[in-house]
Amino acid sequence: MSLVRLAYASEATFNAQPLERGIEPNVARILLASRRNNPRHGLVGGLYYGNDCFFQYLEGDETEVRAVYEKIQQDPRHRNIKTLIEEPINRRTFTNWSMKYVPVANDVTRFLRENRLKRFDPFSFDRALCEQMIELVRASSHDDKLVNHSDRGPAERGADTGPTEVVSPGIRNGLVLAAVVLIAAVIIGGVLVF
Repeated sequence: MSLVRLAYASEATFNAQPLERGIEPNVARILLASRRNNPRHGLVGGLYYGNDCFFQYLEGDETEVRAVYEKIQQDPRHRNIKTLIEEPINRRTFTNWSMKYVPVANDVTRFLRENRLKRFDPFSFDRALCEQMIELVRASSHDDKLVNHSDRGPAERGADTGPTEVVSPGIRNGLVLAAVVLIAAVIIGGVLVF
């Protein structure tokens, strides 16, 4: 088995939903499909979506990586796909992630500031910037938080100076329902014991 790694940039073809609605639905669908399908094909990697652009990194068997990349190139949610890195590797570096997602814009904001970039534009990344972005995705510990954070500048946010965290209504309703069921179980259990 020949392992490869591949990083690419693409533009989203959809109009992103406002951040107040949680993770962008098209991005959520991509993540769900990746997390369901990638383990079957032995693929690992990470994804960042911001400024209407995707930066995705994949590792795995060369045949499987190329097959997934061909599907991505046919996916109507992507356009102007650009291969940034494609090369053989000796071992995986994202061993525990079928598809890691970094919703936290603070890490990317710091990355942009440190590299004197005005906006997230993976199409302009040279190899060094690609490697930094891959490391940022790999090192992020915020993967499974179901929140979105605004990566707009303070002028675009108004007086707000920090990231906006929003839990989707579906998640909030699910948590409320789980709490009600738990409380009911404790009450019923208490009645049955006495």
